[in-house]
Amino acid sequence: MTKKPPPRRSTPSTAKPSASKGSTRAKLATSSRSTSSSAAAGRSSAKSKSGLSGLALLGGGCVSTTTIIIGLILVCIVGSYLALNLNDEGDETATRAPITPGSTRVTSNNPPTPSPIDADWYEIYFTEATCPPEEERGEGLDSIIAETIAQAEIGVDIAVFELDSEPIVNALIGLEEQGIPVRVVVDTDYIEEASIRRLRRNGISVVEDDRSAFMHNKFTVIDERYVWVGSMNYMPNDVYCNNNNLVWFDSPELAANYTVEINEMYEDRSFGPRSPVNTPAEQLNLYGVSVENYFASETKVAPIIGELVNQAQSEILFMAFSFTHEDIGEAILERAEAGVAVQGVFETTGSNQDFSYYTIMSEENLPTVQIAQDGNPRIMHHKVIIIDRQTVIFGSFNFSGNANDSNDENVIVIHDATFASFFVDEFFQVWEERR
Repeated sequence: MTKKPPPRRSTPSTAKPSASKGSTRAKLATSSRSTSSSAAAGRSSAKSKSGLSGLALLGGGCVSTTTIIIGLILVCIVGSYLALNLNDEGDETATRAPITPGSTRVTSNNPPTPSPIDADWYEIYFTEATCPPEEERGEGLDSIIAETIAQAEIGVDIAVFELDSEPIVNALIGLEEQGIPVRVVVDTDYIEEASIRRLRRNGISVVEDDRSAFMHNKFTVIDERYVWVGSMNYMPNDVYCNNNNLVWFDSPELAANYTVEINEMYEDRSFGPRSPVNTPAEQLNLYGVSVENYFASETKVAPIIGELVNQAQSEILFMAFSFTHEDIGEAILERAEAGVAVQGVFETTGSNQDFSYYTIMSEENLPTVQIAQDGNPRIMHHKVIIIDRQTVIFGSFNFSGNANDSNDENVIVIHDATFASFFVDEFFQVWEERR
């Protein structure tokens, strides 16, 4: 596959993350409502051709119009000429045709109300947690991230709990060799990994939080415009063995929030509750979709999630790696008591503890609540709540006191049924694999 250069910042981009067509290790959902990957891959050329269909038809009509006056014939001829030439040249405003990875597309069994516009501003990925042998691994989600990193022109910022992905490390070193700025922040517990030492040997400065609480983020900002965010750490087990979500956004406004956050960590060495509350835009409107973006623990996020849960009218779905926080757990139980259907999957490890809401909800035994432990023999790593199939809460934030009070975390809330539908599908796949 020949890659074209990434778009200049002054040009509206249709560039999308891409991967080898042989990749089957990631499930993909996009903001486009096209139903086939081939259609998505040719979107730019299709736009240029469909926009000229009227001229092409006008030109085609010239063959049978022998009685029409010479002026109209000339118009047809000119129209045909322009149509043919423009079709050959393609859309001159499209700098790179979007490339859709050759992976399984997530679809919804209950088609939601579509987004206000058909905007290609996000892509949603879920890992296929098959945990193949190391020699069979390749073309995972970290390779997709690495490809987008390699196309950077301005700079790349990464804040991730653990960074041990060879494709991403290689991409970062490649940027450093080109003189493109790279900034990396990881948790102290993983500062001595071979991958981090390799980055440092190649001139890349890596900052650690140097404290007992976690720097638990998992995000990347590319060229002050593109953002990768979700539950996935950049390490092989999270890519191939654990259930995770990962979302790519094309939004300078959202990127600005994450850039401010990494500035606090990388430049000011401010983490967790010591960080200033200075997110440029906690409330955003992206292409007609309402978005919320919060950073813990400078902002207490658990009460915000609790208030969102309190708005549920019909259904709450959740997938939780760790779930112990009362503000969230009690809000869900209160809505269940009010008749709202609740269905949730807990990561098995630790869920039998007395303070886990798996234990608490089991003891409540409410008829509106269905819960289960996950069936992945490794880790179900999602931190997701879906409200009324209209709102999705996701990010690095576990539903715990540590996440709320001491860790460095991020959360995104998307109020959009189309976006939510893909997380609903992932939920029911995880539910079907439950114990």
